Amino acid sequence: MRETSSLELPIELKQRIERVAQERNEEPATLLTCAIDSLLSVEEAQLAEVRRRDGVDTGKDYTNEEAFAKLDSFRPSRRTSLPE
Repeated sequence: MRETSSLELPIELKQRIERVAQERNEEPATLLTCAIDSLLSVEEAQLAEVRRRDGVDTGKDYTNEEAFAKLDSFRPSRRTSLPE
């Protein structure tokens, strides 16, 4: 099942998406879906690893927010916003 979503993107990012999608001969929405899916797979794996390591070290379970905060502490520049 598919659902339509709306995103506000900086113009430069929108142009990059359109250019790459055109070069790949696919719709921008297809490119975005693939990119978001790939990013989320990596993020979920990293969160699971943080939970696994901290669970082994401390025996404590973390919420998603706590796990994201922990990840951010390892790579502070990761969650910065895109330039407008």
